[in-house]
Amino acid sequence: MAKKRRQRTKNATPSTTPSPTPKQGRRSKTAWKLMDRSTTLAATVAAPVLAGGAWRLVTGRKPPTSSDNPEVEIREAIGWAIVGGALVQVVKVAVRRQTAQYWVASTGHLPPGMKAVKGDLMAKEVAEAKAEHTASTRKKKQKKR
Repeated sequence: MAKKRRQRTKNATPSTTPSPTPKQGRRSKTAWKLMDRSTTLAATVAAPVLAGGAWRLVTGRKPPTSSDNPEVEIREAIGWAIVGGALVQVVKVAVRRQTAQYWVASTGHLPPGMKAVKGDLMAKEVAEAKAEHTASTRKKKQKKR
């Protein structure tokens, strides 16, 4: 049985990203959770403001505050629900994706708990993002000197 286990580990393909040590793994998980939750909170706060601004821009009126009020037309209430809900989700997705891209550029691997969807293609993108981040950091340090 031990022989089979050794053979499996010998034949296994090497990981495309370096695996962190257990202590680094805990730290990175905590850091990712903090980044992810704080950016989600910021997006949650900013999204209704953006949705209200978009509503005012399109309709010229304030968004309905109470969509269950019978004085608000059904079309307006449904429209606000669609626009507001969609914009909130779009802002959240955009902010979370930017946070994940920053994580990849900074660390060279995907955030903890996130699995690569495209395999080797993702490994190339991670390497390119890491190289780009390193180059921009070097330029900033050179400017400071």
